Amino acid sequence: MSPYQQQVIDTTLSEFDKQRQAQLATLNANAIAQGAFGGGREGVQRAEFGAQTLQDRAALQAQLLQQGFGQAQALPKHKHLLIKHFYNNNNLQHYNLV
Repeated sequence: MSPYQQQVIDTTLSEFDKQRQAQLATLNANAIAQGAFGGGREGVQRAEFGAQTLQDRAALQAQLLQQGFGQAQALPKHKHLLIKHFYNNNNLQHYNLV
């Protein structure tokens, strides 16, 4: 994996984690306001939130990796089309590609 791709993934996942921490803080504040902090229902809510967070984070990471893979697959085709375009327009000699 390229350093650029890793940086994009790390930054995106870091932002995702920050947003989930803010949502967890809201969840905690709601439980405290209802007098349910530390109770069974609050524990179930936190467990469901945690499970959903892990699932969403994994899906986001998979999507980012798939995008990188798709772009990498498209590059050779794009290069081929550019060379074909230059060849069709007799620009190969002009660009010293022959």
